[in-house]
Amino acid sequence: MRHLLSAVLLFYTFYSHAQHKNDYNWLIGVEQDPNPDVYPINCMNLLSFEQGELSIEKLSVDYPMYVANVSMSDSEGNLLFYSNGCDVKNANHEIMPNGSPLNPGDSHENSCPDGGYATVGGIIALPMPNDDNKYYLFHQAFAYYNESPFVRVNRLYYSVVDMELNNGLGDVTVKNQVVLSNTFYTGLQAVKHSNNKDWWVMTIKENGNKYYKVLLTENGISEIDSQIIGDELAINGGGQITFSPDGTKFAKYDFMDQLILFDFDRSTGQLSNYQKIELDTPLFNFSGLAFSPNSKRLYASTQTKLWQLDLEVPDLLSSKTLVGEYDGLVYEFFGLQFAVAFQRMQLGPDCKIYMTSHGPVAYMHVIHNPNELGTACNFEQRGLPLPCSVNYSIPNFPHYRLGSGYPVCDSSIVNVSSGYVPPPEEEEVRVWPNPASCELHLENIAPSIKPATLWLFNATGQPVRHWEISAGQVGHNFLLEGLSTGMYFWRVESEGRGVGNGKLIIAK
Repeated sequence: MRHLLSAVLLFYTFYSHAQHKNDYNWLIGVEQDPNPDVYPINCMNLLSFEQGELSIEKLSVDYPMYVANVSMSDSEGNLLFYSNGCDVKNANHEIMPNGSPLNPGDSHENSCPDGGYATVGGIIALPMPNDDNKYYLFHQAFAYYNESPFVRVNRLYYSVVDMELNNGLGDVTVKNQVVLSNTFYTGLQAVKHSNNKDWWVMTIKENGNKYYKVLLTENGISEIDSQIIGDELAINGGGQITFSPDGTKFAKYDFMDQLILFDFDRSTGQLSNYQKIELDTPLFNFSGLAFSPNSKRLYASTQTKLWQLDLEVPDLLSSKTLVGEYDGLVYEFFGLQFAVAFQRMQLGPDCKIYMTSHGPVAYMHVIHNPNELGTACNFEQRGLPLPCSVNYSIPNFPHYRLGSGYPVCDSSIVNVSSGYVPPPEEEEVRVWPNPASCELHLENIAPSIKPATLWLFNATGQPVRHWEISAGQVGHNFLLEGLSTGMYFWRVESEGRGVGNGKLIIAK
């Protein structure tokens, strides 16, 4: 009995602490500040699922995340590196040796470092089979053309990170090696081979029906193959591709081609049983896609609706259920307003599905029980408040624990931080009249002991006027000559701290 208990304890210890926690750190942040010269952004969300808890931390890191986003943790859940498609940063938030630039060319110069790289889901990180210290980054690059479509994904690269180097902080030893040269849909995904060591990497040719598969083994890339199947696809619709957690399904959803679903053979990399399902009106909407942890439900999002399909019924379309609909809330970000709508999704290590919005908003939506049918899936709009705004970006992870002997996710992980609710900004000033015509008055609640600045922004967030406010005064008057009728936003700052903000209508 003693030996049995020891064996059980040893198994529990191994099971708890070596569960391939490569996806346990999510770094997500805003694309870029609409007024970077006025309000530089040094804010990134770190979502950590380690130690059985989801904790949320605000990092003072200036690293804009657009739609290319990947991070990698070791098997214990310790952050190793991350990338926005422009370069590779280590756990100390420093660019690794040889870590820049990724995706060289005009597109890199125009996208980096101002806003992060613009390939939706176009980067993914995979542990090297049979080597715990090396990781492959597969990443798509785009280029500009003189005819429509003017921006096209035209390269698939790979780079290699070696974590044994640079005192354990990592070094990019191989970079920007061409795997495929063609035009592709934006987006990459990967799934374990049936031997549960190697990886299949999937990408899709644009304007066709060719699906490329790259096999990564312990010897590097050992096979590049393609398969023609199904209908020809339309334009690049800004959607999402994903594999089911059990590796038996591959799906793509965007507003033009709608939902495309295949069976997938992890031994051969072959797709079969092509299905196309018309889910929603084909309007220009960015969209998202995710499978439930048990691989029995499929979720597809437009900007305003969230649909669920039951993969256990023969007629998938008959199971289509509306489980969420955008409630119309908008979020104000530096004087601009953004709909807290629906977009990309990612299954979390805690068995919940997280969803970003379409603009810089400080929330993520949450499907709390995605295995359940219909509205029992418990979709919560803005279920995860964040300290920093998120714009489009969500990490692009495969299902690392497939075939590892561990569950695809751990539903016992709890959210100890209950999200993040920033303290309300203390109002120290008031501005009137509103509407205003010729003159604007500003009053300090108490005499200011430090100089301040009143900024005025137009409806698109561009600064149009600013006035310096001297210390020691209570009241101030400002003339509005030269400003046209319309809606504006005002903000008062003192030593970089906001002390008041609001909307202003100018009517002349």
